Amino acid sequence: MVPIGQHLANLRRKGGLGKDPKRAAQRAQQLTAIDPDWNCPWPLDWQRHYRVLADLVDADGVLPYIAPGVTFEGDDIGTWRWRQQEPGTWAQLCPSSGSG
Repeated sequence: MVPIGQHLANLRRKGGLGKDPKRAAQRAQQLTAIDPDWNCPWPLDWQRHYRVLADLVDADGVLPYIAPGVTFEGDDIGTWRWRQQEPGTWAQLCPSSGSG
């Protein structure tokens, strides 16, 4: 068995949905029906940090104070949380509109 997070990371890789283009397109469509953001354009570590904090909000209705350096499963969610308030951080999540 492979943990679901690792499995999805493998699916997001080039060729992760299979070598047959028709079958890969069908699989992508099925995954999109389950979760439109399954193949998000932003970094997976961003999504993982976000999910941890979103779960905390879902549990208590508010995000508790989390100091920089507080970790969850080895990830520094405290530093990540505060970095989200820095100008330009969110802009990095969007595909560039320039000539990348």
